[in-house]
Amino acid sequence: MERRSTRTISPEADGGSPEQSDRLGFQEELLRKLIHSSTVVLPLLVWFLPRPVGIALLATGVVAALGVELARTRSRWARHQFLTRTRRLLRYRERQRFAGATYMVVAYFIAFVVFPRPIAVLAMLYDGLGDTTAALVGKRWGRHRATWGKSLEGATAALFVNALLGILIPGVSLLQALVGAGVAATLEFLPLPLDDNLRTTLGGGLALWVVGVV
Repeated sequence: MERRSTRTISPEADGGSPEQSDRLGFQEELLRKLIHSSTVVLPLLVWFLPRPVGIALLATGVVAALGVELARTRSRWARHQFLTRTRRLLRYRERQRFAGATYMVVAYFIAFVVFPRPIAVLAMLYDGLGDTTAALVGKRWGRHRATWGKSLEGATAALFVNALLGILIPGVSLLQALVGAGVAATLEFLPLPLDDNLRTTLGGGLALWVVGVV
């Protein structure tokens, strides 16, 4: 009997949106987000490290991530090894393009280079913890879903976590905390073209910075 694997069918061919076709099961999403949330070690490190050391650390991460992406693009063996180890945690689009982890480390590096330290660290936490909260709450308790699959419950949880993080970070005003939280949660929720790691981190950081200078 012929078996049809929905994992190998493109989102368009399967009759759904890319966001819907990229949805994982709860166990896969939980493991993926546990790994994702472990990246909070990076903003914690760069908070305490001298700025040049923090930049060097994040730059090393960018080089390593892009090296993996280049290897799996150019080498069939490298691609096989990569997919063997990560396939169950990858969304469909990540098998064809960069993985979310690559966008994440690039976003963290840009944020730390461009923004003041408190803003950069908070922007990273929007992605590491806010995004994780949105995904897990939405997967487990999401009942009111947009047409692209994400839930209002997940977005609300991300908003709450982002605001709490902003209040706790020294050097961030209450207005910055509230505006940044709302922008980051909204950018994570909406089905925009850029990877959500990029738009949540950099968009949230930009909102924090703009409010701070106005």
